Amino acid sequence: MSLPDRKESEVRQMLAGPHPLVPPDLADRATARGRRLLAHRRLLRRLGRLCALLVLVALTWAVMAHGGLHPPARTTPPAEGW
Repeated sequence: MSLPDRKESEVRQMLAGPHPLVPPDLADRATARGRRLLAHRRLLRRLGRLCALLVLVALTWAVMAHGGLHPPARTTPPAEGW
């Protein structure tokens, strides 16, 4: 028996065998888990947006408080007497 035939026969045996029982509350548990996952994603999304907003406010405050760019530093003293 070749390799693909063996796998096919194993799958057929599994499908023909007894099927496991499904718990009666499986749909309710899956729905509750899905709601929890959506709530966690929603919370993470809101926290991310809040952090982005705080960073934007902090950068805006820093630019407004410090005037943006500073004038370049002088590397040589001004020439006097020329």
